[in-house]
Amino acid sequence: MPKPIAVTLRRQFVWLVIVLLSVGAARFLGGQYLGDVYDGQLRRIADAGHANQRMLQDLTDTETGVRGYQLTGDPQFLAPFRAGAADYPLARAAALRAAPDDRTRVLVRDQDQLAQQWLAQVALPISALPPGYPGIDAHRSARGKELFDAIRAANAAVATAVEAAQRAAASSYRTASTVLEAALALLALLSVLVALRIHRAAKRMLLEPLAALQDLLDRRAFGDLTARAAVAGPPEVHRLATALNAGLDETGRARERIVAAADAVAAQKAYLDQVLDVIEVAVLTCDTDGRIVHLNRVARSRRADGVPQTIADLDPVHLPGTGAADPRPHPLARALAGDTVTAQEMALVGAAGERRVVADARPLRDAAGQVIGAVLTGYDVTDLREREADLAAFAAIAAHDLRSPLTAVSGYTEILADGLTDPDDVAVVTRIGSGVERMRRLIDDLLAYATARDAPLEPAPVDLSSLIASISPAVRLAGPLPVLDADAAMMRRLFENLIGNALKYTPPGRPADVCVSAAPSAGGGVHLTVADRGIGIPAEQRGRVFTSFHRAHGGHGYTGTGLGLAICQRVVARHGGTISAADNPGGGTCIHIDLPAACVAQPVGS
Repeated sequence: MPKPIAVTLRRQFVWLVIVLLSVGAARFLGGQYLGDVYDGQLRRIADAGHANQRMLQDLTDTETGVRGYQLTGDPQFLAPFRAGAADYPLARAAALRAAPDDRTRVLVRDQDQLAQQWLAQVALPISALPPGYPGIDAHRSARGKELFDAIRAANAAVATAVEAAQRAAASSYRTASTVLEAALALLALLSVLVALRIHRAAKRMLLEPLAALQDLLDRRAFGDLTARAAVAGPPEVHRLATALNAGLDETGRARERIVAAADAVAAQKAYLDQVLDVIEVAVLTCDTDGRIVHLNRVARSRRADGVPQTIADLDPVHLPGTGAADPRPHPLARALAGDTVTAQEMALVGAAGERRVVADARPLRDAAGQVIGAVLTGYDVTDLREREADLAAFAAIAAHDLRSPLTAVSGYTEILADGLTDPDDVAVVTRIGSGVERMRRLIDDLLAYATARDAPLEPAPVDLSSLIASISPAVRLAGPLPVLDADAAMMRRLFENLIGNALKYTPPGRPADVCVSAAPSAGGGVHLTVADRGIGIPAEQRGRVFTSFHRAHGGHGYTGTGLGLAICQRVVARHGGTISAADNPGGGTCIHIDLPAACVAQPVGS
């Protein structure tokens, strides 16, 4: 009976393991120790350098604020002074803690001593001056410059000491690493000698069994699925052959299960295809190269010229109501780029003519979050838009018919007013005229309110700066405003209402102050703010001012229908955004509007 391989090779393996463990332990423990020591030194040195930079930055912020206050007397310049003065003690403490040696610590204290002299002799006396006082003092300014130059020199000395400590640590680490590598080389040479002895024994006892196993694998690779390993040789090889034969048997059974699973997947795909074909919404999917992977029944029925192969083969997308090509990428292309498209209305021009479609598109991702494709769902709203147009026309006709008797009443009221002399009669006629005017405004607001909800969006570039200037030249613009991709008429109605409210609710005797500003928001959107110095909105009513017919100041002599902010809310919601009201610090109201990236044609400052 062949002698077990383990008995023959155990002694050689024991020696090899001992040598390898020695090499590994020396490598791991020595390298770990050196690395930990060096990393600790580097971290502390880096912390010291960062803290030193932070000290200089805090002092620079403090000096900038003090110098600005000294030149202008404006208290706003004291904000960076206070922030820097508050953070400086923390930076100084961090620098002292992280100092790599006593010399660096002494240099940090020298720098701090100069900083305390500058604060006591220059910065604090200037900051204590009353606002508006021109605190220019040539002697103090010269002394301040002298001290601050000394601070910068002291800071540079600390930075130089930190760099020297870093170089010293690196030199020590290289020396220790060289010694460790030399010791490891000797141990590695010993392990090679032991390995050669093991190789001679293994060559004699394993080559033939392994050659037999290699022959088996070759036969399997050439298609002989009945081939099995010969159960012979040393006990270890005997057990290996038995386990290999068992694995080959299990592989055969697994192959049968895979075939069955593939059949089940095909059946599931056919089932899902039927489900997608049943729903009355068009569904399209594509891969990352833009190739169309699947179209359901509704999507296929919209095509009279065959099945599209790529996104480029889909019907051209136009802006609704304009006939012009949509400058934005196709929703599927946007989804492949990682964007989520929600309720985008498009005009598709195909063989069957122009159709209005509302589409949603989302990226498809794998378990790691990588985009692997995109899916688009859409439904035809052509008939709905035609009915909405009919309703809008009906609303316009109804509004016209309602205005006609009001016009007659207004005309007769003016005739009566011309012939009256009694103050009571004049007051009655005036109240009639006011009621007619309120009724006319109510009809206009009701028509605008319905239009803001039901009218289809007609996106086009809207330059907010030009739009607001045309509404009221008195409105201030706090910086550049974006160009929006939005419905121009609705945007005009939105800002006319907001600016009109800001002007209307300005207290008598106080000049109106309306300011519009913009800033980028998360996801590529834009945040717009309309701020005024009016009478403000009570805190308990801010959540209700955007509801229909709600008037926050109805009992204070201010006229209105209560629909203005409700119209604004509908316009913003139609564009996928949000609107809210808040206090304006110092008095008045701030209206905040957040619009998504899909509504931004040219971002702020572009």
